[in-house]
Amino acid sequence: MKKRIGIVGEGPTDYLVLKCMIDQITGEENDYLRIQPEQNMLGEYGNGWKGVWNWCESTGQNLDKIMKGISPQIDMFVIQMDGDVARKEKEVHCRCATVECEHKGKVHPLGCETLIDGSCPVDIPCKDHENTPEGYRSHITHCVLQWLGTDTERNDIIITVPCDSTDTWIVAAFDPMEEIEKIQNPWEDIISRKKDYHGIRIPGHKKNNRIYQQLIPTLESHWKQVIDLCDSAKYFEKAVKVAWGE
Repeated sequence: MKKRIGIVGEGPTDYLVLKCMIDQITGEENDYLRIQPEQNMLGEYGNGWKGVWNWCESTGQNLDKIMKGISPQIDMFVIQMDGDVARKEKEVHCRCATVECEHKGKVHPLGCETLIDGSCPVDIPCKDHENTPEGYRSHITHCVLQWLGTDTERNDIIITVPCDSTDTWIVAAFDPMEEIEKIQNPWEDIISRKKDYHGIRIPGHKKNNRIYQQLIPTLESHWKQVIDLCDSAKYFEKAVKVAWGE
């Protein structure tokens, strides 16, 4: 059954990947609303992973009101944050149990000056989580639920954590390899390393919708291969199917 889906993600290319793969998984041409980042990329919450965090904290308590208050109503949310955030960003570890910091619980991690002046005591990899794609996925999922103000997952709120990033799913479609989710920075080190990727030009090595629109057809046609190689893609497909009652 066709649904209206609000997508909260790090960037516009993530939005493209998610909506195309949801349609493929469900066999429906669903309706989509790009909530985060906003279309002009100048929204009040910012962009990237910090924008996702800000949006979740600011709106989490009102998700049901938002779903019903928009016309036509939103049937479900998809919230995306890449696993590399857990791998390299100290802010998402500030509230972890083993972190000892005088500012803990007093200063919001996204506004803490210790991250600016280099005195932040957070060590990466964090002792509280496995330094693996599964550890990143578990930690980010927990963080998103915490930011939303809940500890319970819902079928109509899909949290997806591509590891290392959604770019990994693209690489898995074009260049299958073992332990692909452990490869860091797939956009920089694989897709845009040269002037073209499998015949698709990457001008200036910059990621944009035009390039992704050329990459996505191979992702769609090789999706089974992707879910065989990427647990994060497999979890995403399973969550989508559950949301559709399969």
